[in-house]
Amino acid sequence: MKTRNLMLSLVLAGSLGLAACNTDYGKTVEQGRCVAFDGKTVTFVRDSNVNPKNPPKYEGKILKFTLPEDPKEKGPDAAVGNFIDFDAAKKKVYVYKDNMLVDKDVELVNKQEGVERHASAVSGKTFPMVDKDKNEVTVYMKNTLATFKIPADLPSDEAFWKKGDDVRVFFKTDGMAARYMNISKTNIFKK
Repeated sequence: MKTRNLMLSLVLAGSLGLAACNTDYGKTVEQGRCVAFDGKTVTFVRDSNVNPKNPPKYEGKILKFTLPEDPKEKGPDAAVGNFIDFDAAKKKVYVYKDNMLVDKDVELVNKQEGVERHASAVSGKTFPMVDKDKNEVTVYMKNTLATFKIPADLPSDEAFWKKGDDVRVFFKTDGMAARYMNISKTNIFKK
């Protein structure tokens, strides 16, 4: 009898727990790569991938949220950048320009896949690396170290090619973050 009551209690608790979970991603939680941050608002290119085991999937939607006033509901300030993503297989870069997500074909100069963070080619180095003389930029993303020619209509300054932090907001009202988190600078596993 005790085992039956215990099992029934566990099933009931699990059911209530599942009912309490908000799985309505995209209506109360949004995340993406930060392109503007002034301490009061955050603007980012939406990442529609909810599974952290898969790489981000940035889409054209640009979102802007007013940050919460309560400091307990705000994470660290976000670094901003225009460089959003790189697809080595398609030889494309995705950048934030003129208030939209733009994809550009690039000419690859060099590509090394399977490069781990501790490898000498990337360890202790800061990316992107812009070579204005050659009009090239070297990036490191998704274990790929790549150098490509900068498209003619894109700036060659290092600030443009920086990658913004990944951020997440919880909201109840469109455009008003109830909670803000800087995913890039927050270790949720830290004890």
